Amino acid sequence: MKRILYGVLFLFILTMIVGCSAYRWEGPSGEERKFGAFSIIKENENLVVVVDLELTLRRKGENYFPLGVKIANKNIDSLMLDRDSLILVDENDDIYYMPDIVELQMYYDKLGPDHKFKSQTGLLGDETLTSFSYFRRAESNFFPQTQGAARIIDEVYIQNKGFMEDLIYFPIPPGGIEGKVFKLRVEAYGLDIPFEIRFRVD
Repeated sequence: MKRILYGVLFLFILTMIVGCSAYRWEGPSGEERKFGAFSIIKENENLVVVVDLELTLRRKGENYFPLGVKIANKNIDSLMLDRDSLILVDENDDIYYMPDIVELQMYYDKLGPDHKFKSQTGLLGDETLTSFSYFRRAESNFFPQTQGAARIIDEVYIQNKGFMEDLIYFPIPPGGIEGKVFKLRVEAYGLDIPFEIRFRVD
């Protein structure tokens, strides 16, 4: 009887060890993980990318949706981003590019409230990437609140140990965004292969 109990106990402990080992390998470096209430982060040896969905969740019924983005350059000599460098990929691998400012202002009337929200709360929060607080911030302004009132900066140079953060926009794909999984693909000049981060709009 004791042998049976010892055998059962041994199998239970072995199962727990294997289970814990498997769990530890579910989220190695280079995979997405939660980063705050509304944010997802992914990093590798070269980049850190954070996407924030707080405003996204407020704009699910619009023609376009905002996405908070922060990109930190850890080890690459330099990165150059333009309007075609940040790409939305849906579950069918269809891709969507950011609109220009004229198109967005014509078909989306929440740009002003979005900027007000960002100015009140801070994009991605003031403490985002605190371990990179000594990084130098690159100028970026893909979508100014009012055309002509602020300079469009859609060619962004991120030096080594630099970062950018901005509020970017994509068209709502057919079928909407709620409950869907998307990828933000970064195809920056200076990257050997594109960087992708997944997020789900719940």
